[in-house]
Amino acid sequence: MGLSTAAEVNDYMKTRSYVEGYAFSAKDVEVFGKIGLPDQKQHPHAYRWYVHTAALSGSKCLALVAGGAGSKPTPAPAKAAAPKKAAPAKPAPAAEEEDDDDFWGEDEEQTEEEKAAAAKELEEAKAKAMAKLAKKEANQRSLCNLEIKPWEADQDLKALYAKIKKTVVKDGLKWSEGLKLVDVAFGVQKIICTAVVNQTLSMDAIIEEITEDLFADEVQSMSMTSMSLL
Repeated sequence: MGLSTAAEVNDYMKTRSYVEGYAFSAKDVEVFGKIGLPDQKQHPHAYRWYVHTAALSGSKCLALVAGGAGSKPTPAPAKAAAPKKAAPAKPAPAAEEEDDDDFWGEDEEQTEEEKAAAAKELEEAKAKAMAKLAKKEANQRSLCNLEIKPWEADQDLKALYAKIKKTVVKDGLKWSEGLKLVDVAFGVQKIICTAVVNQTLSMDAIIEEITEDLFADEVQSMSMTSMSLL
């Protein structure tokens, strides 16, 4: 599985919530560490997965997220070309040399109180970044396009969909009011519908619950054909 760029992650996450299976795992953390924050417009699916993973993992890369799309650590500057040899400069006054020594010695002579204040400031910055990310995460929603196929041709699909909506009720989940019936083969039809979920829910997990637990005898298969950010 080659997921090392925002484009690859975006294509992979079109119909998925996580890298493997139906829950957050070490694989999400592994892929998360390979890319910066994707551009929300150019790679919406990768962006949705990225902010969700950052919130779940308590990412230590919050400074990158706060920096914006594609943020990565600043590379070291290239070594400057050696300047042309110039005439020897006059020695600097002794007082000026002492000032330079004092300047470069400030960090070395940092007191314990100053170190504690700097550490506290860093922790406060991290907390603010986490709060900002959590707020953004809570407001993020995804539109999922779904297909539901029954076992039998004579099943009442409208009644089945109404039963699914009534049974599968969760905070952050909203089923579409209407549905569309499309012919499959041999008189069998499938349900075309949508659902909106927030980032605290996994559509993959909801599909598994419907097909393997709640409606195993009535639903042959259910799949998410696409997912987009709202």
